[in-house]
Amino acid sequence: MPNTSSHHFYHLLARWLPLKDAANWVLGAVIDTRGSVYRKTGALMLLSDAGDQLGLLSGGCLESDLLLQARKVIALGKSRRLIYDATDEDNIAWRLGIGCGGAAEIVLHPCTAQNQYLHLPQVFSHLQQQQACEYHLAIDDARADFMPCLRAFSQRQHGRVHSSGTGQQLSTLINPVPHLLVLGSGIDLIPVCQLANTLGWRVTLADARLNEGKRAHFPADIETQTVAVTGLDAAFLQQVDAVVIAHHNMELDAVAIAYLESRELCNPYIGLLGPAQRKAQVLAMKGLTEAQLRYPVSGPMGLALGGDLPESIALSVLAECHARLFGSSALPLGAVAQNEFTALANRVVNS
Repeated sequence: MPNTSSHHFYHLLARWLPLKDAANWVLGAVIDTRGSVYRKTGALMLLSDAGDQLGLLSGGCLESDLLLQARKVIALGKSRRLIYDATDEDNIAWRLGIGCGGAAEIVLHPCTAQNQYLHLPQVFSHLQQQQACEYHLAIDDARADFMPCLRAFSQRQHGRVHSSGTGQQLSTLINPVPHLLVLGSGIDLIPVCQLANTLGWRVTLADARLNEGKRAHFPADIETQTVAVTGLDAAFLQQVDAVVIAHHNMELDAVAIAYLESRELCNPYIGLLGPAQRKAQVLAMKGLTEAQLRYPVSGPMGLALGGDLPESIALSVLAECHARLFGSSALPLGAVAQNEFTALANRVVNS
């Protein structure tokens, strides 16, 4: 069942596919930005003449006008390019009262059976297999193609517009949703699964001790496997991007770390329950040291956010996991902005 609260493109496609022939659809894409804007080049959404709006190309302030423009695209059967400029008093973005102060150029293309739905069903099929796609959308007419590729959850990885043999095109990486493997089935893991599910991530809960009574407390739409980590096959583990190890049993945790370290994985985030001393003991049980680990293990896992309830710990753990996956420093945004300003000032002084 698709996550109806997530704006990840995977979940948008999951909601769109059953509806694709029930209405006329338009694919919208941000192809250029200037200044402060909510969505960057490469952002995608789907709109229909039935009033459906799947996704966002702004913070929510442009979508009503985009729906109007999409209906014009459908009525005329022609693509449209739009510029929303909050700095121009004559532009509709000014009249809409957009608060970001920047500008965005957007293209709207018909998405129909005649143009193979811009290959979106095939893209979705690859995303289901935890495989990313490099998506290529023509700017001047409603054409698209794609190439399967390795997933890469790097921070702020935006699309780019460039010239090809048939004109300008937007190239953007469409990643699958991150896949979190939770090893253990204690009550403290319930909010971890709930929060990851809210983020739109794929969540798998695996524990040989899992039973129907325990399963009933976890979100209904996550995957579950009543197996030990050693029962998870290689193909499945290749699809995992993050692992939380929390069996509340040192031997089971040690087995899990040793097994994961022996597999060929896609450099996942691995977090271990408990303090640093416990981590050292768990590693020692399998004759491992930090220096021998192929994949680093965070222990204690999480960021120092404060709070000691399961919900606070879940937020802490997934915040660290999110930062690791997306290549972020996990610093406050104000500090990041100050660092960028200082680096820019230094370059100007030294130039």
